[in-house]
Amino acid sequence: MDVAESIAFDVLDVLGGAFTLVKPNATLDGSLPLRAARACLPLLDGNRFGFQIQLTQRLTFSRTFAGVKLGALPEMLSRAVCGSMPRVFSEGLFDARGAWADAFAGGIAHRAGRRGISLFTGLFVRPRPGYWLRLGHAGNRRNLAFDVEERWIANSNEFAPLVVTMTFHPDAPFPLSIHGEIATLMPLVPNVRFDRLSRADAEKLGRAHVDFYDEKYFAQKKRGSTRKYRLMVDRAEQPTLPQSSGFATLGPSCIERDMAKAFLTARGIEERASAGNGESDVDVMAFKNALSLSCYFDGHHAEVKPDQTALGEFASQTCDAWKSVFGAEFVNQHRGAMWYFTKYVTPHQPGEPYFFVKPPALVSTAAEHSVLIEGIPGRGYSVLRGVVGTDVFHAVPAVFRVDQPLRWIDIPAGTELAKMIPFPRRVMEAGFDVVEWRHAPRMMGG
Repeated sequence: MDVAESIAFDVLDVLGGAFTLVKPNATLDGSLPLRAARACLPLLDGNRFGFQIQLTQRLTFSRTFAGVKLGALPEMLSRAVCGSMPRVFSEGLFDARGAWADAFAGGIAHRAGRRGISLFTGLFVRPRPGYWLRLGHAGNRRNLAFDVEERWIANSNEFAPLVVTMTFHPDAPFPLSIHGEIATLMPLVPNVRFDRLSRADAEKLGRAHVDFYDEKYFAQKKRGSTRKYRLMVDRAEQPTLPQSSGFATLGPSCIERDMAKAFLTARGIEERASAGNGESDVDVMAFKNALSLSCYFDGHHAEVKPDQTALGEFASQTCDAWKSVFGAEFVNQHRGAMWYFTKYVTPHQPGEPYFFVKPPALVSTAAEHSVLIEGIPGRGYSVLRGVVGTDVFHAVPAVFRVDQPLRWIDIPAGTELAKMIPFPRRVMEAGFDVVEWRHAPRMMGG
């Protein structure tokens, strides 16, 4: 199927707008820092990728001895639930023999462990052939009180309920009121491969990396943003490896192969073998923190303290890996490009609670393909969502945001920081069709 098709999935709304799917804009309604809005294309593309799941009514949650509990629903939502849910069951949108039928027999919320709750949004979604859907957190303007469990929808032959499972942080201030964006639904394309590259391909990527981070780049960087990456992507330059998609590790290994694990179906949450996805797959890579870090933000500076012994070993192993491919003279001639990897951590400008970490790996995708870097939040920090045009630029940094100032936050070695997923860039423009459910109650009248 041609992924340029404009419609990626179908949506059926049974609660009349209690939850909606909204296309976000690149600057998050102007809330992005000005410098990033002007220059950071990966962040802008990450912001606008997918659809925000927005809660149009304010819901209140409390914590009891049994776990998290949803409070009384707003009157209009309560009426919509009472009017629509019996029909949802009678029409078989929830499989009568499945887990959803039990979970939501009494309403739209179901406890998920001591700190979690699964929320039925009233939306059913069905990917079109050639697409999968990924459900994850709300991205770079998310509610810090909870995390969202990753889910996938792969079966194009049935509608699956869009159920958001939220895990609340131990220090979340209950009772807690929530509205607005709570999660993101993204269309992706299966069978875009992500293989380990040959030595010859790794050499081509390495040369492209040092060509980007040349002396002119660092001289311009001292004066401000270079916009070099943005110009490369906008000009649609020839891909470094037109026929190859994959990664090469040139240093300590901190990227591991992963997979889509939990799927939403009409019956419940199922493993991949029973989720109706056939032989299809989405290649996922996990980036794990290479060495222990502690970070701190005081409102003016973001300070990062890596384990110095581990950092020295990391830098030495990275240099040795590059020398084994390119030779010592090449590495010595391109110290700036090497420094990008060997120092591992790069802070942002004063006043910004951000810093980068960079795995010593180079990633390539075919022409007009990118990699989604889906940050995994931790306690006290977020790792931002970004999209990198890896057909022409091959580093895949993770950008941290310190969410709790005036305290040291520890990030141990081996902590999973981000998922990396290759996809055709045209998917970012794909939309959805609304399937009419006649006579459904409307939240906002009409």
